[in-house]
Amino acid sequence: MGDRFFLLDIGNTNTRCGLFADGEFVDDFDKPTKELLSSDIPDNIPVAAATVVPSIIDRLKRKDIYYVSHLSNSGIDLSLVDGAALGADRLANLVALASISELPAAIIDCGTGLTLEALDEKKRFVGGIIAPGRDLQRRALNSYTAQLPYVPVAGCNGYKTFGRNTEDSIIIGTDYGIVGAAKEFMTLTRKELGTNNVKFYVAGGDAGMLARNISELKMVSPNFTLLGVLEIWRRSVGNQK
Repeated sequence: MGDRFFLLDIGNTNTRCGLFADGEFVDDFDKPTKELLSSDIPDNIPVAAATVVPSIIDRLKRKDIYYVSHLSNSGIDLSLVDGAALGADRLANLVALASISELPAAIIDCGTGLTLEALDEKKRFVGGIIAPGRDLQRRALNSYTAQLPYVPVAGCNGYKTFGRNTEDSIIIGTDYGIVGAAKEFMTLTRKELGTNNVKFYVAGGDAGMLARNISELKMVSPNFTLLGVLEIWRRSVGNQK
């Protein structure tokens, strides 16, 4: 039997889990982060995680989990940025990006937040962009206004031609809003890197919607971040064994 690993990408809203064995994912699933339990994690195999929720470390109470951080051996040059402030999920995305693409390249991740990370041709992380994602925008409209309703992303039929009522206006504003934001992010990235020859990839819950509306975007595996976590574990821990 080949090597087996259990990998986690612990986000603010959801956690992606995957059992990797013999060079592929043999089991993967999503779970709300607030419901993630120590019992969800198998024993007696290496476990590695990227988390943006520091409290999860105490809640899981597992000493066998390797947590990705800026101190990990990622193989990414962080000299141009404040590496200590870089989220573990974003670092894992950069590692996965470097493994699948010619450089320069960038990955857009659209979950709770809409983020972009870019690598130049020297494998340097040149920086990124962070904005609220589609669902977070809708929740903010509901939370910080007196009358606007929350329109769930789940089950939403997507784009409207124009807003003829409040709900449709929110849908078109947030849907076209993240598509427009992603396009501007891509334009800024090309300017920052000084070239139009940048490959762009997209991951996360809204990846399909963005890819359908921006032809330059290529979707990656749902386990894209987990592959970055695995590569970091191999560089940081596996080489020491």
